[in-house]
Amino acid sequence: MAKDIDVIESDRLTFRGITEKDAELIVEWRSDPDVYRYFKDPHKISLEEHLNWYKNSYLNNDSRYDWMCIESDSGERIGIFGIVIDGDTAEVNYLLSPNAQHKGYATEGVMSLAGYSVAKWSVKKFIAEIYKDNAPSIALAERLGFSQIGTNGPFTIYGFEV
Repeated sequence: MAKDIDVIESDRLTFRGITEKDAELIVEWRSDPDVYRYFKDPHKISLEEHLNWYKNSYLNNDSRYDWMCIESDSGERIGIFGIVIDGDTAEVNYLLSPNAQHKGYATEGVMSLAGYSVAKWSVKKFIAEIYKDNAPSIALAERLGFSQIGTNGPFTIYGFEV
């Protein structure tokens, strides 16, 4: 079982909806301490925890969409990009495997999903909640034109209006 999500393509990447078959890889990435330390609930997750979330929360949530990011040339799954829609606002999030970081994939992915979201859901504003010590994500947000609009505990909220 999977959500019906459009496939999106960019210059180097293909995005398709996450499926239950991606669970083991997602758990591997999400359980890396260098990754989960930036999450709102920072902890290593189990396969059971992820599958429970996927089946009982994600599949029933009509406002959240997550894509597996695939490097088009190699076919390698390299990360996850997500959008949470709230009216004309979308929160963006992403997670890249360690070997896919610092190659411009996050920029390409966020820009691709932003363009798709404007066309599909008429999104007018994007936000990103970024952990205060996550310098690479802060730099990405600022490069893409996001500006600081607030805080939420140890997270800084960045926004961008279309």
